[in-house]
Amino acid sequence: MSGEHARRTHHAVAASERELPTPLGRRARGKLEKLRRIKQAARRIFREKGFEAATTREIAARADVAYGTLFIYARDKRDLLMMLVNDDLDALTEPAFAAASRKGPLIEQLIAFFRPRFEYWAERREFSRYAVWEMFEFVTHGGDTGEEAARFRARRSQLVSKLAGLVRQKQAVGRIEQSEDAETIAWLFMAIYLSENRKWLEAHKPDVRVVTARLRRLLELAIKGIAVDASEWRSTAPGRSPRDAAVKRGMQIR
Repeated sequence: MSGEHARRTHHAVAASERELPTPLGRRARGKLEKLRRIKQAARRIFREKGFEAATTREIAARADVAYGTLFIYARDKRDLLMMLVNDDLDALTEPAFAAASRKGPLIEQLIAFFRPRFEYWAERREFSRYAVWEMFEFVTHGGDTGEEAARFRARRSQLVSKLAGLVRQKQAVGRIEQSEDAETIAWLFMAIYLSENRKWLEAHKPDVRVVTARLRRLLELAIKGIAVDASEWRSTAPGRSPRDAAVKRGMQIR
């Protein structure tokens, strides 16, 4: 090997080594291991006993950590629940979007996008109802400013952005009316999903087929619109123009 080639090889190896992540120290590895055990213990106890019957003391004991140590990682039982839910839902997003992107009509894309979330909640009945309620309370009402609430808000915005991307694709090829903002349309789809999800989980035995069919029907109505006469969706109130109408038929398929 020539001296010049050796120098190039050395520089390439050195550069690749610089790009590698710095190995975690013993203390950092210990923290991650404790967090892993706490999450695993919480998941198992929630499954065995349900969320309300589970206690943080029991979770700490199952995780083999001191009771006070648990609160380094989660403020309370609810925060721990939301940590698990956030981890799970984060993992669902990209596969669901990939599946949605392969579908043809917009309605099929939306069902492919939302159905995995219904399946997730149906498989975790031991805490799904409580978790969805907590999400609505501490995110919608803005009372929680913690890290897990921030994660939830960020993911919700990401979901809307992805839905808006699907809408823009349809707008670009003339399949969806272009006069309406794609983000606004996406928020409407998200609001329909969130509402149906909460209502569905109140059932004794939530059935994914039932809620998927219901969601499909509502989304179809949102996509095609229901007004035949434009006066049904244009405001006629004094001082208001049609542009100010609260409900528009902007998503009608051509």
